[in-house]
Amino acid sequence: MMKGWEIDMRRIVVRSLFILAALCMLLPGYASAEIRGKVIDFSTKKPIPGAIITGDSEIVLAGEDGVFVMKNASNKLGIRAYGYARGELTGTLLRGRKNIEIGLNPFIPKGVYLSFYGIGDRSLRGAALKLAEQTSINSLVIDVKGDKGVITYKTTVPLAGQIGAQKLIIVKDIRTLLQSLREKGIYTIARIVVFKDDVLATARPELA
Repeated sequence: MMKGWEIDMRRIVVRSLFILAALCMLLPGYASAEIRGKVIDFSTKKPIPGAIITGDSEIVLAGEDGVFVMKNASNKLGIRAYGYARGELTGTLLRGRKNIEIGLNPFIPKGVYLSFYGIGDRSLRGAALKLAEQTSINSLVIDVKGDKGVITYKTTVPLAGQIGAQKLIIVKDIRTLLQSLREKGIYTIARIVVFKDDVLATARPELA
């Protein structure tokens, strides 16, 4: 059985903890879970409208003035915008901050990636080539062997035909395509997925 002074001490401790918790809720860092900030160009200090800010559970866009408001607390922010290198902020200090200024460094892309279907689609391929004509882009990454294990062009490798990796030929004439890109001064980079190949694993499980 607890003594009287022990009961009183227990009550004091409980009340103290309750008061401490209430005071913490009044502190600036706990008063609001909102994260407010402004995304700017690191060099010119001008706002970056339309920047995309990604939190733990929320994605928001910066306004014309570069200002954004994230309603939910987050331990990590990812910031990206066209023409800029990706930025990142981490730490629990993000919680409740009202005036975070995030500077992004300008970034000029030099290449464009076309997926398995993108390289075979004339409109998508044409858009990429037009972009190369109008900007500093001078290289094109294309899927030669995509995520699903299918090869985009007609290959002479017997195994590809045997396992079904040639069921869908997206690029009918790979030599002509590469030659046309070369004539336009575009460097071509082959993307070959090797650690993910469901087609080969299904046909030859002993190799999986």
